[in-house]
Amino acid sequence: MSKNEEFFIHVSDTPKRLFISRPEKIKGDALSPCCMTPDDVDFEMSSGKNSEILEIYGMNQESLEYFVQHYGKTYRYLSFFKCQLINDFSPLEDLKKLEEVSIYWNIRADKLWNFSNNTALKTITVKEAKKLTLKPELLKTSSVMETVHFSGDIFNNYPMESLDCFADMPALKHLWLNNIRLNNKSLDALKSMPSLKRFDFDAGMFTTEEIAWIVAKYPELEGKCLCAYNKEDALLNDVRVCGYRKPGLDLPQHQKRLDKYIEQFNALVEKYKNEG
Repeated sequence: MSKNEEFFIHVSDTPKRLFISRPEKIKGDALSPCCMTPDDVDFEMSSGKNSEILEIYGMNQESLEYFVQHYGKTYRYLSFFKCQLINDFSPLEDLKKLEEVSIYWNIRADKLWNFSNNTALKTITVKEAKKLTLKPELLKTSSVMETVHFSGDIFNNYPMESLDCFADMPALKHLWLNNIRLNNKSLDALKSMPSLKRFDFDAGMFTTEEIAWIVAKYPELEGKCLCAYNKEDALLNDVRVCGYRKPGLDLPQHQKRLDKYIEQFNALVEKYKNEG
């Protein structure tokens, strides 16, 4: 098998994004994922790359460290897909031009990294990485991070200790938690997010009472579930009532039920507003 057959480069429909990957015949699975060696990195990077935006498939720890040292300094956007053999993302600390990073499907790394040197990094997305999701407290080391998105998988809500890991992030504007289960559902951390403009979460993540409390105490805060119901989370129905174990409803046949939920929600908001 020639070197050209072992790896291939696919340029997606968006020319700014470059994907490093392996062909189907040698892809690994969840238990024995494929990986890219430093030699493979050199080979792939030798043939005309976008030097600022790159999507990477199948890196291990050694090839990550090699890539950062030899090629990483120019990148503004990096996406790591199915890089399951990376157990430490701290080499990314050295990338001062990095503005956005995405980590999708990692099973080994159990913490993020110190973001204090990533002075341009404003967006991070972590999907299907259970250990990274549990306690991402190192996010607090960033003074510039504006957007944070954590997601479990389509079948499982991943546990996260609490919202405290996002407290005292001075620049955080958008927090998005999808398929996440909080072990501690205290909302006190919201008062320590001075720049927060939008808080998105699944319709069933908090109780109706908790959602109404957020709306009452933070009236300027936006979010798809900071309301009595929404359409985005209604998988099999027309609308989804916001709140833990609340139902989906079909319209117009369930309009009276929906009106009742709206009335109850608004009453809760007024109650919490009057509590001071």
